[in-house]
Amino acid sequence: MSGPAAHLYLHLPFCAARCGYCAFVVEVGYAAALRAELAMEAGRLGPLSTVYLGGGTPTLMRPRRLRGILDDLRPRLADGAEVSIEANPETVDREQLRELRAIGITRISLGAQSFRPHLLAGLDRGATPDQVRSAVACAQDAGFASVSVDLMFGVPGQSPEDLEADLAEVVALGVDHISWYELEIKEGTALERMGAELPDEDRAADAYERVVEGLEAAGYRWYETANFARPGHECRHSLAYWSAADYLGVGVGAVSTVAGRRWRNAPGVDRYIAALEAGSAPRRDVEELDTDTLRRERWMLGLRVDRDLDTGWAGPPDHPEALERLERGGLLRRAGTRVALTRRGRFVQNAVLQELMEYV
Repeated sequence: MSGPAAHLYLHLPFCAARCGYCAFVVEVGYAAALRAELAMEAGRLGPLSTVYLGGGTPTLMRPRRLRGILDDLRPRLADGAEVSIEANPETVDREQLRELRAIGITRISLGAQSFRPHLLAGLDRGATPDQVRSAVACAQDAGFASVSVDLMFGVPGQSPEDLEADLAEVVALGVDHISWYELEIKEGTALERMGAELPDEDRAADAYERVVEGLEAAGYRWYETANFARPGHECRHSLAYWSAADYLGVGVGAVSTVAGRRWRNAPGVDRYIAALEAGSAPRRDVEELDTDTLRRERWMLGLRVDRDLDTGWAGPPDHPEALERLERGGLLRRAGTRVALTRRGRFVQNAVLQELMEYV
């Protein structure tokens, strides 16, 4: 039986506008309800090693309101806790970033997606490249322990030259951490309605390999499938997810996994607020996680990171006979109970998992 959760996610789904690739809930105004849910769930929390304020664009909530939420949490923060916040570059300025740092935010993740204006236009992004550069510089000046930038590859219309330009730009910024994701076109988004087409698999694979190669050459560690960090700047909150640690999620649509149960707060800000105002928990979909589900998730999550997976902890794969075949093929290595993907295997992680597991 696991103990109290040491990791907390706060969903703050505020956005000035919906980006073309976004499928998140978008609404404004529910800080009091979120604090009420947090108080209601306090018994599930132990000393907090990490807190993550995600969205949406949490920085559209003014620092004084964020301060109230963090003041509620402050007695629970462990020494050296990582407190992260997501931000769109156009929503922050020098003064606000200093305020965020002053109220206890230690890490900021800025959503750039690209530095190429024509790609930003296709993604319906509000920030210009100059606003991204300015936000990064102001965040660095504000004294955050880690400054991260999010980028995308596989964007419709993205050429190899565009990718090289984005690589050069982000390396020149000298940030501590970079998340570089492959674009997905999700159901119900503007990109889907526009009929946007993603590049073929070969072009996307070439782009991914170039991202990894370019960032490693610049001194970043490829520590997770889509994440790169200078030494000591890995996102501890995300590492907790990939380690299959328990975490509590608070807010509309937030997901929690605690003590073998997973639940998701239902969408709908109005219903969420009404439930908390009435002193009730928000409506939730609850799933009991059986042994096989937990085992498969440990494999799926554990092979994302650049460290060994302990099969004594994770349990066996569904197809243990595939381990030898994949090892012979140069896609993974084994030592006792430890398994890890090779560099080549990391580029085809999903294919490896399909060989090992019934479903992932």
